[in-house]
Amino acid sequence: NVFYPTAARFAQNAADLVELRVKPTRGAILYRVTLNTVKAKDDAIVGIGIDTNRSGGARVLWPGGAGVSSPGLDRFVTAWGTGGRVYRRDPATGELEGEESLDGDQVTINRRTNQMTIRVPRSVMNPGGATWRYAAGAGLRSARNGFKQIRPGPPTATEPGSGDRTEGAPGVFNLAFRFDEPLSSRPNPRYGQNVGLGNWFETKQAARLKRASPLSTPSTAGFHADVDFGRLAGGADDTLHAPRQNQARIMSSSLEVPEGFRDRFPSYGGRLQPYFLRVPSTKTSGRPRGMTFSLHSLGATYTQYGVFSPTQLRQFGDERSNLVATPLGRGANGWYTGEGEVDFFEVWRDVARNFRLDAERVALTGYSMGGYGTYRLGVLYPDLFGRAFTTVGPPARGGWVPPAPPFNPELGRSTQDTNSNRLLENARWVPHMNWVALMDELVPYPGPRAQQRRFGRLGLRSQLWTFPGQHFTLAVLDEWEAAKNFLGRSRVKRAPSRVNHAIMPDTQRPDLGLVQDHAYWVSGLNTRDRNRNPKTSPARAEIDAISQAFGEDATPRTAPVTSAGGGPPAPSAVDGTRWTAIPARPRANSLSVQLQNLARATIDGPRARLDGARRLRVRIDSDGNGTMRLDLPLPAGARARRTDGPPVPGSSPEVTVDRAGATFRAARGSRAYSIAAE
Repeated sequence: NVFYPTAARFAQNAADLVELRVKPTRGAILYRVTLNTVKAKDDAIVGIGIDTNRSGGARVLWPGGAGVSSPGLDRFVTAWGTGGRVYRRDPATGELEGEESLDGDQVTINRRTNQMTIRVPRSVMNPGGATWRYAAGAGLRSARNGFKQIRPGPPTATEPGSGDRTEGAPGVFNLAFRFDEPLSSRPNPRYGQNVGLGNWFETKQAARLKRASPLSTPSTAGFHADVDFGRLAGGADDTLHAPRQNQARIMSSSLEVPEGFRDRFPSYGGRLQPYFLRVPSTKTSGRPRGMTFSLHSLGATYTQYGVFSPTQLRQFGDERSNLVATPLGRGANGWYTGEGEVDFFEVWRDVARNFRLDAERVALTGYSMGGYGTYRLGVLYPDLFGRAFTTVGPPARGGWVPPAPPFNPELGRSTQDTNSNRLLENARWVPHMNWVALMDELVPYPGPRAQQRRFGRLGLRSQLWTFPGQHFTLAVLDEWEAAKNFLGRSRVKRAPSRVNHAIMPDTQRPDLGLVQDHAYWVSGLNTRDRNRNPKTSPARAEIDAISQAFGEDATPRTAPVTSAGGGPPAPSAVDGTRWTAIPARPRANSLSVQLQNLARATIDGPRARLDGARRLRVRIDSDGNGTMRLDLPLPAGARARRTDGPPVPGSSPEVTVDRAGATFRAARGSRAYSIAAE
């Protein structure tokens, strides 16, 4: 382990090397180095080593006290935000000797993009059309423009530390060209006895940089890339390695989160954010692929399933021809709220930019905290997902043992405002399968049990599979055949005949663009009374809108689910509800709406299959004052009249009709209206 200095300018991330690009020009070779965090322009130092004939051979020490070596180095460049130096190997000594300084015009750094540009004149170093082998890494710049030394023990405000009082470490924090980092849940003697290899795609790097003894010098052998300058001169734009099935991808975020790492959420700042993507090995002949999200657990990271659940990736991804994505979520403990919720959608956007996606085939899954994220995102945005699968997922943020409200020790408060149980109506068209462990010490069984009871009372498609064992038992087993079969093709329901959508204002973050006030053909939901205690009894509002134009009954026929099927593992108990049919009923150009604690709501008439050219009937049941807008093209001369119920108190019209629709004033009670041209 190596720990950054504690001063804020280092942001616990100042030597995080993201990308190295090489570009030949007429008069120079340009190197563009992207760093993840740049608080001060000269805190980081970059080393670029070159084996000009790719001979390998004897190891050559990096200059500047880096404390590492690379095979066969002939040239070397060190650079920081305000300068640099070019080195050449002395044939007599075999050591790198400083040859040329680079000034502030030849080395610049852009604080907005965190990119350092290094211009090495061809008069100093000219590859011609040769192929050069590169090694590179980053550390912290010392006062003498070398690499800061890693002191034994803890860091100070200005000096990095090893965390071990008996040994230091090389001055290189991060190596480039880490293309073969292992992913494995099993220990490997080459990398020590760690449980899980590849949690940050740095296991091999960490082993390479670790000193075998206090005075030894680690070698970067195996961490290199070859650059063909002849091809570059011909206009080639090459990636250094072909993408594989398991990909650690980096996207540019739209959020302004302070750079670096911090010990509170959001932990991972800056624009550049990683995520994991599993690309199926199966060919699609150009057809778009389905998308499955696998959200990581509390304390885990975006590589969780690549490391610990390779079978799940194969079953959910390869065997369903789905891309499988795991966002970092801006931290290990973000619970997919706030900046973590934004990260989820930005990952989705980035995948859509780079792959052909079938927007009608989207599934949502997660383990533990990721299971909560699945519940949460599934009920907040139900019109985006076809099916949802959780494993040992808590319904709320923290433990929940009803009838008490959920409680989160990290926040030190009750968290009823995070309880997905209060929004389960929204899952009408998103079937859920939930796997839980009876002896779970982290997610108490009564919470998921209460979740299933409410699913059952609502008559929604859901299954609770109870397994013997504890919180991590199912992860260790890594068998998901039944869940794979449940997810299937996960078709998203876009325009249902009935829309239930409940909202809790406390879940919303308008400052981040997170306002979950819409679903299907309902939008613009606004809560009337928000004056509640978010910890124990948060404000809640709901709309239940039924369009008879679909010719479907509002209440499906149901049957219990009491047995498992579809493959291992075998649960000890199954409880659930399935739909056997949605009865047909005569189509009618009518709409019925129930409003609970809603000040405003909008209905998209065409998506609800309503026809403004024919007589339209609307019934509104409300528990208080509000406004409902029906967006629907209406003919000239259309008028509305109340056909049932008492007048709405007040002097303004109950219904205002225009060519684009009708606006209804709602009040406590039930009222019916007819709209037609006169």
